[in-house]
Amino acid sequence: MVAVEPDVTTHGPGDPEIALVGGVHGDEPSGVRAVERLREAAEAGDLELQRGIKLIIANPPAVEANARYLDTDLNRTFPGDPNGNREERLAAKLCAETEGLLTFSIHATHSQDDPIALFDAAQPGVLALAARLPVPYIVDHHGVASGSHSEVNDVLTVEAGCQGTEAAAVTAEKLAIDFLRVTDCLPGTPDTADSRYFSMTEAVPKPPSESYEFLAENFELVREGEVFARADGEAFTADEAFYPILMSAVGYADIFGYKGAKLGDSLGEARAAIENRRIPADD
Repeated sequence: MVAVEPDVTTHGPGDPEIALVGGVHGDEPSGVRAVERLREAAEAGDLELQRGIKLIIANPPAVEANARYLDTDLNRTFPGDPNGNREERLAAKLCAETEGLLTFSIHATHSQDDPIALFDAAQPGVLALAARLPVPYIVDHHGVASGSHSEVNDVLTVEAGCQGTEAAAVTAEKLAIDFLRVTDCLPGTPDTADSRYFSMTEAVPKPPSESYEFLAENFELVREGEVFARADGEAFTADEAFYPILMSAVGYADIFGYKGAKLGDSLGEARAAIENRRIPADD
C-alpha cells in the first residue's frame, strides 16, 4: 500500500485552532496557490498571526497529476477509511488533522465567476462566519452532498470562481485572508457583501450524451415549465420552480448541478428558514 499524506504545516502562536485547506480536488489550483502563498508569507514573518493555524494541501498526488482525484472523489469520501484507497485514506487523515479546528476549504467551479460559500446547516456557527465574508451567495448543502468534509468537521467551503483562472486564484487568496480576519487570526476587517442565502434540495442527473447545454443562470429563478438544459438536444423542463446552484454543462460528469430554494436576503431570514424548514420556492 503506497503511503499518502496531506501536506500540513503549522504557523502562529499556540496550538492550531484554525485550518485552511486547498487541493481537495487536484485540478482546482486556486486553493493550492492560496495555501502556498500564505505559507510563504508566514515563513517570511509577513503574517501577523494572532492564533495558531494549519495550512493543508489535502490531496498532493491529485494536485501533481492535475486530476480531480485518483481513485475516488475525496470530498465524497469522508469520514474515510484508514485501510481504503488513496482518497479514503486521505479523508481519514484529514479528519484527524482538522478535528476540533474550524476549517476553511477552498475550491473552484465551472459554473460561474462569482464566489460562493457553502456550509452544512447542522453547524450553525459556520453560517455566521460565512455571513461575514464578501461573497454574494451563501448555500446550505445539508443532506445533499453526501460524504463531504463538512459532514464530519466544522467546515466552511468556498468556490472561489471559475476553475483554472487567475481571477479565481486572486479571489481564493483574498477570501483566505478575510477568513483569517473574521476568526481573529489576523488583524483587520474584511470587506462585506450583500449576500443572498439558498439551500440545495437535490442533484439534477445528466444522462450520457455527446453534448450538453445549460440555459438558465445560477441563483436566478427557473419557473415551472421553463426549459433549463439540454442533452443532445433533448430539453429538460422544470416541473416546479427552483434556483440553479453550481449548474453548468461541463462541471460534473453525471449531474448538471443542483436545484435549490431561496432562504432569504439576510442572515436572520436564512436562520429562520433553516430552523423552520419553510423555504419558499419563489421570490
